[in-house]
Amino acid sequence: MERERCWTLVGTYEDGTWHAAKRRRISGKPASVEVDWEWTLKREEKRGDVIGFAHTHPGGAGTSPSERDLRTLRAWRIALGKPLLMLIEDGETIAGYMLHHDDDELKPIMSITRGEQGAFIISNGLS
Repeated sequence: MERERCWTLVGTYEDGTWHAAKRRRISGKPASVEVDWEWTLKREEKRGDVIGFAHTHPGGAGTSPSERDLRTLRAWRIALGKPLLMLIEDGETIAGYMLHHDDDELKPIMSITRGEQGAFIISNGLS
């Protein structure tokens, strides 16, 4: 069974568009993975460009976030003090979500374009 993978997303936000790149890939278990939290915190302290996380779900599990996904993103949002993105991949399908500053509800992202070398362009008028 394929292991889940997770990345920290780094990038920028400008004029309603996020430019994101995957960094620091970690492989986990078939139904569980953890981000490299130490690397992520150091990156945020040094560059301030952590904008979220991307991870895979096991084949056939879909791209909807689990309760664990949501709890984890909420904790990171509180720790970093800013909105964060979550991208979830299941095979070739990808879905994106955003968690705003003071909102516990994930907002779906409507437009995700894959770029080169793990990069994404994410937009739909988010603020």
